[in-house]
Amino acid sequence: MQRFSVGRKSTSEPARCAIVMSTTLLKTILESSIRIEEESYDLYSKAQDKAKLPSSKALLSELAQAENQHKKKLLTVMNDPKSVSQLGSPTGRVEDLKIVDFMEDTALSEDADYQAILIYAAKREKSTYEHYRSLATGLFARYYPIVGQLFAKLAEEELIHKNRLEREYDAVVLKEG
Repeated sequence: MQRFSVGRKSTSEPARCAIVMSTTLLKTILESSIRIEEESYDLYSKAQDKAKLPSSKALLSELAQAENQHKKKLLTVMNDPKSVSQLGSPTGRVEDLKIVDFMEDTALSEDADYQAILIYAAKREKSTYEHYRSLATGLFARYYPIVGQLFAKLAEEELIHKNRLEREYDAVVLKEG
């Protein structure tokens, strides 16, 4: 992993240590985020078998691919931190429907039905959104605003996923019930 530049060619030993520590911290954060994206990809890939409607299967397939794209973005940044600026900025225009926010958290079993999968997945997206949002606004992002921008963009994309899952829940579960 390449180091972030702090704008000086000659740095003191404490400054070099801070750079190494921040690079190590960033690598740890990125690795953790990659695992989150891999788990989400697996969830959506497996959940496609539980969906009955072709449109539901398509939604889950699209979400799986989006999670795979998030992983690729994170890997790109891990290998070249300067590439963060090429990944785009958040628009700030995503509505949080909050349909599942007050539903009980439950574990996902192998025999879960589509309704349970949607609730679990939307709650997972909410949790991932909150995680990325905290990384986007936290202390590390204050020192490396470009990294904050990456996590702000990822947070927004996770909120988009939550929105899509909640709309699916509304259309498939609430309207059928």
